[in-house]
Amino acid sequence: MKKLLLILAASTATAGTAFAQAPAAATGLAQAGTAAPDQLAQRRAQYLGKELGLTADQQTRLAPILMAQRQQLQLLREQRTTGGRKLGTAQDLKANEARTDEQIKTVLTPEQFTKFAQMRDEQREKMREHRAAGANAPAGQSE
Repeated sequence: MKKLLLILAASTATAGTAFAQAPAAATGLAQAGTAAPDQLAQRRAQYLGKELGLTADQQTRLAPILMAQRQQLQLLREQRTTGGRKLGTAQDLKANEARTDEQIKTVLTPEQFTKFAQMRDEQREKMREHRAAGANAPAGQSE
């Protein structure tokens, strides 16, 4: 009986602390899928500002371009999930990227844009490797 009460008390204490924890968004640890597009675009502009050595003016001019790109990607994602539209999505993504690249080229110096493109390519390669590793994992396991 004492063991049962001890287990009950421990589980109640554990459950209480689990509910007391703040949600991730409130603590600033929101994941990419849950953050608002404007927040993601702003964070991306700050990151690129640091990595590419952008001026304050360049960073200010870059933020709306990244925001428009995020909104367009969100629209394409919604069309695909709600309308079941898969045909043409890859072409739409490539067209969106080309438009965004042209706009970004007007903000960055040629050296900065070269580094930006290199960073993007490296990130894509990491994503491909991650997906390939996930596809090769045994059933029921993930990384």
